[in-house]
Amino acid sequence: MSRSEAAPDEMQDEPDEETFVGTGLNRVEDHRILTGRAEYVHDITPEACLSMGLLRTTHAHADIVDIDTSAAEDHPDCDLVLTGEDIAAEYNPMPCGLDSMSEWALARDTVRFVGEPVALVVADDRYVVEDLIDRIDVEYDTKEAITDPVTARQDETLVHEELGTNVPDKERLTFGDVDEAFEDADNVIEDQYSWGRISGVPLETAGVVAEYDEEADSFDIDCNIQLHTLVDDTIYEPLGYDPDDVRLNVPPDVGGSYGTKIAIHRYCTLAAMASQQLDGRPVKYVEDRIENLQGGDMHCSDREYMMRLAYDDDGTIQGLDVNFVDDFGAYPHYPVNQALKPLSVVTNAYNIEPVRYNYELVLTNKTAQTAYRGFGVDPHLYALESVVDDAAYDLGMDPYEFRQQNLIQPEQMPYKLPSKNIYDSGDFPEALARIKELIEEEERTEGGLLDPETVELQREDGKYRGVSYTVHIEPGVSGADWTDRQRSDRDALADREMDDVDELPEHLRCEIEADGTVRTYLATDSSGQGHQTIVKQLLADQLEILPSDIEVDYLDSVEAPTEYGSAASRMAVMLSGATEGLGETVVDNLERLAARHWDVDQEAVLYRDGGVERADGTERLSRADLVEIDGETDGDRLTYAEYDYEFPVLDVEEFGEALTQKYPVYPTAAFAANAPIVEVDIETGEIEVLKFYSLRDCGTQLNPTIVEGQAHGGLAQGIGAALLEEFSYDQSGQPQAVTLFDYLLPSTKNIPEMHLEHTETPSPFTTTGAKGTGEGGMIDGPASIATAINRALEPFDITADRIPVTPDRIRKKLREE
Repeated sequence: MSRSEAAPDEMQDEPDEETFVGTGLNRVEDHRILTGRAEYVHDITPEACLSMGLLRTTHAHADIVDIDTSAAEDHPDCDLVLTGEDIAAEYNPMPCGLDSMSEWALARDTVRFVGEPVALVVADDRYVVEDLIDRIDVEYDTKEAITDPVTARQDETLVHEELGTNVPDKERLTFGDVDEAFEDADNVIEDQYSWGRISGVPLETAGVVAEYDEEADSFDIDCNIQLHTLVDDTIYEPLGYDPDDVRLNVPPDVGGSYGTKIAIHRYCTLAAMASQQLDGRPVKYVEDRIENLQGGDMHCSDREYMMRLAYDDDGTIQGLDVNFVDDFGAYPHYPVNQALKPLSVVTNAYNIEPVRYNYELVLTNKTAQTAYRGFGVDPHLYALESVVDDAAYDLGMDPYEFRQQNLIQPEQMPYKLPSKNIYDSGDFPEALARIKELIEEEERTEGGLLDPETVELQREDGKYRGVSYTVHIEPGVSGADWTDRQRSDRDALADREMDDVDELPEHLRCEIEADGTVRTYLATDSSGQGHQTIVKQLLADQLEILPSDIEVDYLDSVEAPTEYGSAASRMAVMLSGATEGLGETVVDNLERLAARHWDVDQEAVLYRDGGVERADGTERLSRADLVEIDGETDGDRLTYAEYDYEFPVLDVEEFGEALTQKYPVYPTAAFAANAPIVEVDIETGEIEVLKFYSLRDCGTQLNPTIVEGQAHGGLAQGIGAALLEEFSYDQSGQPQAVTLFDYLLPSTKNIPEMHLEHTETPSPFTTTGAKGTGEGGMIDGPASIATAINRALEPFDITADRIPVTPDRIRKKLREE
């Protein structure tokens, strides 16, 4: 088992409510984090541990002519130097997002992006490592770099010559008669929108401590990778070992990931190789901030959209045509399905039937993409809301009325999208009406931010205010095998049966200890979401005990079954379902144990208040008593239990087509209605979000404090994406943001007062009614801010057609006008 969580005395006092679920129980993780007692992977340094560093290329595209490592290897403090050729002699390439491609952990013949590692060095001390790296001489033959994804499609400069193309994957999916819809509609609008390259920038960078066990011929790897039981293949396959021989252990505390740490397998692989080459001495690698920003394999969506919308004169939308180019950088990293996830919300909250979805995955000489909070849905919603905005403007309609007219109605729930996913529940028109009502009542009145007199006075100073009203869907709970669609025979999907569909359940187990403590083990890792708290709340209610009677630990990759874990807004749903099932199993086990001890039928005993008693009230056994009895009994232990919560809609017939044909299935539809109030200074181009109104619904709120925190954090990331953050490159492929002076993150200076309201529309598909809310805010923030900017700049006929909306871009548009 992995490390234990905080000591019981760190638990917060329990509330007085009858149930813990639904209350804002303080997160049990926070005490140790805020008091500096949390242990991160960076705190792990075994005895005799060595330090690893990486030599990274400064060229965007070049052939490696020669690598001279002799000066570094001859230094007395050098323990190891490895190049791409060295690891190719004993190991395997890393799995890639497409079967047609492979990538080595160290570049071999060619480097394809600035920051790509070409050699590793190991020594006693990181400072020495850095000096030794400077002693390695690499001779390059530089080549032309390609950085514009639209131009890259012409294949004049190839990133991978052996592929013969820069477009290794594309698909055109059509649902309904799109051409007829566009021919019959009164109007068609066609516009381009750009989404710049951004990513999560966690406080804790990537880290790994790897140790090879010579005797067992196996590896122990402490790392802060996300989804350690799912993506462990990206580590054991390059090493050439079986899964059981490569044990990944993620500490209970990880300083953020947002999806991006899925892609740190390169570091895990290299540290493990180095330890093996050094006869098992532990090797540690800690990514520095420049490496994280420049070449940490952590960038995400970088898209150019062409959106077409067909609509009638009365404002009814008749069809949608989505086209985009997704710049994946030098390698389509695992996983690449962020190009497909938007299909699960392809029309957002709108009732649109004919839809076409056409994407091209393009390679350029930039850092590879990986997952990031939202997984590609955020740029899609931005582009869709932008073209909806433009259509309303074209008709001369109020965008609020245009949106309201086309929303899915509550009586249409559950609502099947053209792309086969199903929304579970929600009243989108009511949410949109409520958010507008709030603004009218709070801000358009005297003294409000949108008081007509105030707005006019601000305009006299060159500051234009605007607000927009939008509704957004947050798809939750990925758990079926659609994620390998891009590596599947697509022609064969039409004949696929439900028996062929693989699901990704969530595993949970527990055992009762001698003193009655219920020790629970999660099969997933956490990056700060509060999993321990959720399990304690639910299990305390199930077992009628206090949360302080429950301890929550984590399983490593060998002990845990392969499952999906923490991603895609699924943990609240999957973990709560698993906890409910585990609690029922424990109760049943203990009743059976007591009945066997008393030699009575199970119906004659009753589990109550944390123990088991005879139905006639004559005897009672505590949990400690039951553990003792269990230890004296032959046969299966009944004070141990485990439970696998299955993907919740596997048996729902209406999802069959999506599941068998590998369309993205996200069966919960959390939603938000937003109304950010923005102010644009037309002299400087600066944009300020003055106040952010948001109504949010994630189904049953298991812990309102965590829900509130997720909303605040997500919206803060959304504001950063909309206005500040961008990993830009110059034409030669040099990254322009490699420090936090260049890559601007939101801070207290940029985050406005947030007015949040929450409603609860339980999901009919999940055990607890929860929908998940881990990606909200980031998904919907940029789209709502961009359309609010459109409202503010309406007098100038300017739209926010590129994210981030930076001051220079606003000023350029104003000058052009």
